[in-house]
Amino acid sequence: MIERGYFGRALQIVASDAVTYVVGGIVLHLVSLVAFGLLTGPAICGIVWITLKHCRGEEVLFGDLFRGYEIFGASFLAGIVFSLMVGAGLIFCIVPGLILGALFCFVFPFMLDRGLSFPDAMKASLELGKGRHDLLDRGFFFLLALLAGLSGIVLCGVGLLFTWPFMWAAIAVAYEDLAPEKPPAAPAD
Repeated sequence: MIERGYFGRALQIVASDAVTYVVGGIVLHLVSLVAFGLLTGPAICGIVWITLKHCRGEEVLFGDLFRGYEIFGASFLAGIVFSLMVGAGLIFCIVPGLILGALFCFVFPFMLDRGLSFPDAMKASLELGKGRHDLLDRGFFFLLALLAGLSGIVLCGVGLLFTWPFMWAAIAVAYEDLAPEKPPAAPAD
């Protein structure tokens, strides 16, 4: 996954619309702080959504940052479950957290892009990384994304306003490339 240039593409996207991503980072962090991390999922969805729109050449509107609140139940649950799984896994020897993060990092894009429920998005994310080689590749990708996301701590935490949205932009770019095409719509009767 690294050789496919997801980080470079994400950096180009974020840099081309830096104001939106920094505002997205502020929204992500303020909402997370005020709600004690409980609203992280909907805020992550906003970053993922604007990145998917950039990937597809669609116009990005300020309101797109709040797209996760339109699917509040699913994005709220996804944020809590993802954070708890990855956090607990990182506490227990780091590797389990990286594996869980790698397996389920595409939950947010699947919910937004395909309109999947939280359980179906978890299954779809899991299916996307089947196979031992794919898991190693995704694990390394998630490790690098996580390191990039957390690197903003070096700048007294202020850098997180840029690096955390960049992390989720890289994940959205990878999703855009890896996810199978949307299934065709069912014919109307």
